[in-house]
Amino acid sequence: MPDPTLAELLSPATLARIDNYSFIARTAVEGFISGMHRSLYHGFGSEFFQYRSYVPGDDLKYVDWKVLARSDRFYSKVFQEETNMNCCLILDASASMGYQGRRAACTKLRYAAMVAACLAYLAARQGDNVGFYAYNRELVSHVPPGRRTGGLPRILTELQRLQPQGTAAHEPVMSHLAENFRRRGVVVLLSDLHEAENALPALLRRFRFAHHECVVFQILDPDEIDLAFGRTTRFVDSETDAEITTYPPLAKQHYLTAMSAFLDKVRLGCLELEADYLLTSTADNLGNMLAAYLHRRKGLA
Repeated sequence: MPDPTLAELLSPATLARIDNYSFIARTAVEGFISGMHRSLYHGFGSEFFQYRSYVPGDDLKYVDWKVLARSDRFYSKVFQEETNMNCCLILDASASMGYQGRRAACTKLRYAAMVAACLAYLAARQGDNVGFYAYNRELVSHVPPGRRTGGLPRILTELQRLQPQGTAAHEPVMSHLAENFRRRGVVVLLSDLHEAENALPALLRRFRFAHHECVVFQILDPDEIDLAFGRTTRFVDSETDAEITTYPPLAKQHYLTAMSAFLDKVRLGCLELEADYLLTSTADNLGNMLAAYLHRRKGLA
């Protein structure tokens, strides 16, 4: 992100100090979009429509080079907006999402909620129907997509009241949602995915079978990624209260190997089902997250 002022504005340290999710979403999305080249942003629900002959001055990014190679003629891709597309955001609000390490400005749940607010605002900005679901051992928030459900303001209010608690019942909750998402759209999951790596492919398959596009944000604290502790530490599982005391430097290599295997299993599970996967640290700038998301959605990466 070339603009240091914008980068600072969209940092978790800045946004986490703001209580109003409406302001966070508007500031992050509008600030980010104003700071990027407009041609990168077709809109949340744009899709390829047709070809037309290339006109000098057209953005070369939209030239179909495969067609050029076959026919020796230049054609540009034209996009159109889908109307009333459904975007359903599913957020893990279990106790493990309440972790905040020394290097993070906020908990995983707070970061995930800020991401969800940005994506909801981005979708609503394009005129799409946005739904929101939060869960731990059961659904704790439920805003179906549609014009009569309160839409974006209600989603932002629901985000404000969420607290991390309970265990994450990934399988029954998402199986229930898959059965009830009738209209084709985009399903976005935001979770640390602890204890979900084995079940994830089957869960994604249910959404993909119903022709939903899937995007998975795996949100982790930097401490979870690299175990950067230098002295004997007592670790407590926030969902089961299980405890272990260890000297992290001695356990670090084994931990990193296990963490790498965990992340690979999640990533490959998404790849298998053609779901977009984004590993996000709670220290990551939200502008970078939005850029990665939009590039994945538009195939520009």
